[in-house]
Amino acid sequence: MKTLFICVVGLLLWLGCSRVPGDLVFVEGGTFEMGNEFGEGDEDEFPVHEVKLDSYYIGMHEVTIGQFRDFVEASRYVTTAEQDEGASVFIGKEVEIRLDASWRNPYYEQHDSHPVVCVSWYDAIAYCNWRSEREGLEKCYSGSGDSIYCDFAADGYRLPTEAEWEYAARSRGRNIKFAWGDGEPYIDGRPAGNTRDEAARREWQITNIWEGYDDGYANTAPACTFAPNWLGVHDISGNVYEWVWDWYDEKYYERSPRDNPHGPPSGEMRACRDAGFACAIRHEAVASRGRGKPSLTFSWGGFRIARSKMK
Repeated sequence: MKTLFICVVGLLLWLGCSRVPGDLVFVEGGTFEMGNEFGEGDEDEFPVHEVKLDSYYIGMHEVTIGQFRDFVEASRYVTTAEQDEGASVFIGKEVEIRLDASWRNPYYEQHDSHPVVCVSWYDAIAYCNWRSEREGLEKCYSGSGDSIYCDFAADGYRLPTEAEWEYAARSRGRNIKFAWGDGEPYIDGRPAGNTRDEAARREWQITNIWEGYDDGYANTAPACTFAPNWLGVHDISGNVYEWVWDWYDEKYYERSPRDNPHGPPSGEMRACRDAGFACAIRHEAVASRGRGKPSLTFSWGGFRIARSKMK
């Protein structure tokens, strides 16, 4: 009964937030300390360094299956996983590559208000350009393969940078460990994320969970099911990993520019942020950094959109 109640409430919330044009939240620019300020984390989360960002917009929620389906049906786009690549999915407690896995079949039940998963970084880029064209905006991305370029001066849709993602997750740079604060996943008494919890333990018999916290979802939860952070952004800690623009470099923080960093000029892997619904609690921290080859597709990974604020 509790799970049914959460599902219904989540669907109503999603229907409400999807009325916002572009599903975007305005993020006023500012300066913050980027990186792990709590002393426990991976080496790539250090050193803590000052970053100054211009104002921008970020997705209120992760891109949903319904939104992604509109793109696929309108453009006849074939995703990386569907090009005979398959995707990594959970099979019991193990992760396996299944050739028939894709955003249409992540090996668990979803509906249109859930975040799309099993999409590559390339798929996310293609979605952003299509959505820009559909709304009569200037596309941000050009090029192909390892030579894709982003025009941050364009008014179209794009992926957030690592710095933009973390600044938004911290509700404009607050010194907090998770998007909901420093402790358990609640904001003002409301559940604040789909995390590694009692539901995950029931599904996979795993340990190291938020003891006593039960979000009702072992896999993905519908967009806007849980309380947003203080900026108004949902699921920016928990639910699924999110591709961001930057090439990944574990030493990048040592030389990152202060103003509007966009990541290294090249690399082998792209960065992703957040954490999947069953990932270790330490990866739910807003300073945690993920990465993967841009062709990687997995059933706990999706993306969130952003736009530059025109001056």
